[in-house]
Amino acid sequence: MRKLWIVIIIVLIILGLGAGGFLVMKRRGGGGPKPTAVRVEHPAEGKLIEYVSAPGEIEPRSNVEISAKVSARVIALPYEEGDTVTKGDPNANPPIPPSVLLRLDSKDLESQLVSAEASRAAQAAQIEVEKARIESQKANLVGLKASLEQARRDLQRQTELLKTKDISQVTFDQAALTVDDKEAQYRGSEHNLLASELNLRVLEHNLDAADARIDQAKEALSYTTIVSPIDGVVTRLNAEVGEMVMTGTMNNPGTVIMVVGDLSEMLVLAQVDEADVGKLAVGQTARVHVQAWPDKVFNGVVRTVALSHKFGNQGTKYYETEVLLVDPNEQVFTGMTADVDIAVAEHGDVLIVPSQAVLGRKVDELPVKIRDQLSEQDKRKAFASIVYCLKDDKAIATPVQIGASNTTQTVVLSGLSAEDLVVTGPYKELEGLRHERLIVDEREQQKEKEGEDPNAPSDDPNALSDEKDEPNTP
Repeated sequence: MRKLWIVIIIVLIILGLGAGGFLVMKRRGGGGPKPTAVRVEHPAEGKLIEYVSAPGEIEPRSNVEISAKVSARVIALPYEEGDTVTKGDPNANPPIPPSVLLRLDSKDLESQLVSAEASRAAQAAQIEVEKARIESQKANLVGLKASLEQARRDLQRQTELLKTKDISQVTFDQAALTVDDKEAQYRGSEHNLLASELNLRVLEHNLDAADARIDQAKEALSYTTIVSPIDGVVTRLNAEVGEMVMTGTMNNPGTVIMVVGDLSEMLVLAQVDEADVGKLAVGQTARVHVQAWPDKVFNGVVRTVALSHKFGNQGTKYYETEVLLVDPNEQVFTGMTADVDIAVAEHGDVLIVPSQAVLGRKVDELPVKIRDQLSEQDKRKAFASIVYCLKDDKAIATPVQIGASNTTQTVVLSGLSAEDLVVTGPYKELEGLRHERLIVDEREQQKEKEGEDPNAPSDDPNALSDEKDEPNTP
């Protein structure tokens, strides 16, 4: 009798295990191919803002590099990095003087100024000497003119006397020679006077040149004291007291002593690709992401768009676009890296799906019944745009016509309705998804798992069974 009960118990246990296995297999799909868990969503109805994205760097609106116009040694640097400076205000009451950014050694330039002033004084003295000489020549010319007139009158008398034979021919010739000599002296004096007057003009021009040299020396001397050209902050200091600063040449830009920036307004210098620059316009709004604040979005507005291109480090063309930060509410610094999203267009009352849900598939590889749904124009293309919709537990390839898109969303012009369930992820599953493959909504799958009997056998083959630790009871 005891053996009979043991056999009955063993048979019941075997039957129970078989029923449990049957239920597990049924829950898993009856042993067929396991459906792929995907994320599905209905297409959204609303508006889409189209963005142009570009990397950039933050700079002050006004950023002035301070360089020396004369080569000299630095003797004073009153301000350090971060100090506030001003260009001054002469109309204020009392007037506000500009901030002196640095002073250079001026001894050599002071000597040049003294030399130029002495040269100018010598030129002025020469002019006075030449003027006196001219007055003397004018007086001598008056005397020569009187003497010439007297000789001419004497020659006239000698001519009359020669006609009456009262004088000899020798006496007449002597009078004529005297007239010729006086005329020659007079013409020579006139030429000397003209030369002196021309020399006076040369000396006056030399005086003007001397004045210009004095002005040049004074201006060069003024370059030894450099004041702030703007109201701002010293953002960079490259020199120290005692260093020699050099002026720039054609091949050498010279020493940049410091940089002063107006930090009251900050710009993002965005590098917009040439393919997108035609969409930009001054006044468009922008979103700015700064790496220093990864969770914060700064508002901006397009201030200028460059009319000529530049080349990036990889040789690609870009157009520099200035985006003004609007009330950043944070202390942003020069040189920070930023990413800019510029709103270039707004599309209202459209059907929107996540951009990664729109896939490109080769037209020749699509099933015939799907390919027949394409327009004649799309049939001639190599690739067609499709999305996968969840229908009858299968992924159904659905051709769509797409419109504008931004970084995350795409407008669907035709091919979908708001009631469709579109497969939107995960991306690794989307890439390998094919037409009529079995799929399941991951949310529904999660609900089924949460509703399972906690005592049911685990799907994990590595999970340990609690029953092996319990003793077998007959």
